[in-house]
Amino acid sequence: MNLNPEFERQLILECSPARLVGAPIVLGAVFTLSYFLDDYRLGSVTAQAALTLFMLITLLWGTRQSLDSIVEEYRDRTWDTQRLSALGPWEMTWGKLLGSTSMAWYCAGICLLVHALATDNPAALPLLFFYAIGTALLVQSAGLLLGLLAVQRGQLKTGSILILVLVGFLVFMPSLTDLTETASYLPGHFQSTVWYNLTVNPQTLHQISLLCALFWCVMGNYRLLAQDLSLRNLPWAWLSFTLFLIVYLGGFIPNTNYSFSLAALAVCSGLTYVGIIVERQEPMRIKRLLDYWRQGNWRRVGEELPLSALSFALSLPFAIFLSFQEQKLAWLDISLHAYPLAIALLVLRDCAIYLFFCYGKNPQRAFSLSLLSAALLYGILPGLFAAVGMTSVSALFFPLWADSAFSALAFAALQCVLILRLVYQRWRQSV
Repeated sequence: MNLNPEFERQLILECSPARLVGAPIVLGAVFTLSYFLDDYRLGSVTAQAALTLFMLITLLWGTRQSLDSIVEEYRDRTWDTQRLSALGPWEMTWGKLLGSTSMAWYCAGICLLVHALATDNPAALPLLFFYAIGTALLVQSAGLLLGLLAVQRGQLKTGSILILVLVGFLVFMPSLTDLTETASYLPGHFQSTVWYNLTVNPQTLHQISLLCALFWCVMGNYRLLAQDLSLRNLPWAWLSFTLFLIVYLGGFIPNTNYSFSLAALAVCSGLTYVGIIVERQEPMRIKRLLDYWRQGNWRRVGEELPLSALSFALSLPFAIFLSFQEQKLAWLDISLHAYPLAIALLVLRDCAIYLFFCYGKNPQRAFSLSLLSAALLYGILPGLFAAVGMTSVSALFFPLWADSAFSALAFAALQCVLILRLVYQRWRQSV
C-alpha cells in the first residue's frame, strides 16, 4: 500500500510503540476511576468523562500538533528540504493535518468508544459523533492555518498563537458538553429557519455550515501551502470564498437589494483587511504585476494580483449602488453616517497605511503601527476636535462625521491621495 509520504512520516514521528501502548493504559486508568464512581458500571460519569477527554485531546493537543507540524519545520530548518520533494500542496495539506494529529485521534477514538458504551442515549450517537469530529477537525485545520500564516510573517514562537487556540477551545467546549440537545448547541444566529425565503431545518443548516467551514479552512491550508511551494495559481479560491460568504450571509438578512448590498459591502471590506494582512507584502510583487500588465500577460497579472485588491474591487459596485439609494443610516444617534463610497475609500486608506509600513525598514511592526494609526484617525484625533466643538475639523480625519455625502467623499479621497502618494514614494525607494 502506497501512503502519502508526508502522512507516513508524521505517523512515524507521532505513533511510537511506547505511545501506542501507554495511551490506552492512561485512559484505562481514568475510565476505571469513573467506573468506580458510577457504582461499578458504565454510566453517566464515565460517558461525561469520555466526552470531556475527547474535547481536551482533540481541541487542545490535536490543535497544538497541527500547529507545530509546520512551525517546527521552519524552526528546525527542514522546510527547504520539504519544498524540494515531489509532494504537492494537497498531499502536504492532508498529510500534515491528519498525520500530525494521528496520535490525538487514536486516543480520541478510544474516548468515543467508551462514551458509546456508557451513554444512556445511544440514538443520539450519530449526531454527537458528527458534531464532535467535525468541530475537532475544524479547530485543528484552523490551527494549521494559523501556523502557516505565522511562519509567513517570520513568527516561529507559538505562544501567542496558542492563545487563539485556547480561545477557540473555550468557544467550542460549551457547545460539546451536551451535544444530544441540538437546539442548545445551535448558535443564536442559526436559530432562524428562513434562508432566502426558504424554510430550512436549523439542524440541517448548522450541519451544512459546519461542513462548509471545514471545507474553506482546508482550502485555505491548500492555497497557503501552494504559495509556500512557489506554485502559481489564479485567485479563484479567494474569489469563490468571497462570493460564498456574500451569498451565504445574504440569506439571513431581509430579502431586499439594499440589505443584501450592505452585507456584501461589509463582507468585501472585511476580506480586504484580511487579504492585506495575510499576504506577503513585497515591493517586487507590485513591480512584477506592473511589468506583466504592460506586457499584456493577463494570466500572470491574475496570479500576481493581491487578494486585497480583488476584494476591494468587488466592494466598489455595492458601494456605488448603496450611494444612490434613498435610505440613510445613522449610527447610535451620534452623527456618524454610513456613506458607502466614503467607507470604501477609508478601507483603501487603511490598506495603504499598512503597505506604507510594510515597505519600511521594520515591516514586522507594520501591523502594530497600523493599529496605532487607526486609533488616531478613527478615535483620538476626531474625538479631540469634536470635544471642543470643531466637528468640521474632526471630519477631516474621520469623514463619517461630515454632514453630507459629498463632504465625506471629498475628505476620504483627500486622505487616500496623500497616503497613496507616500506609499508610492516609499515603494519606489524599495525597488
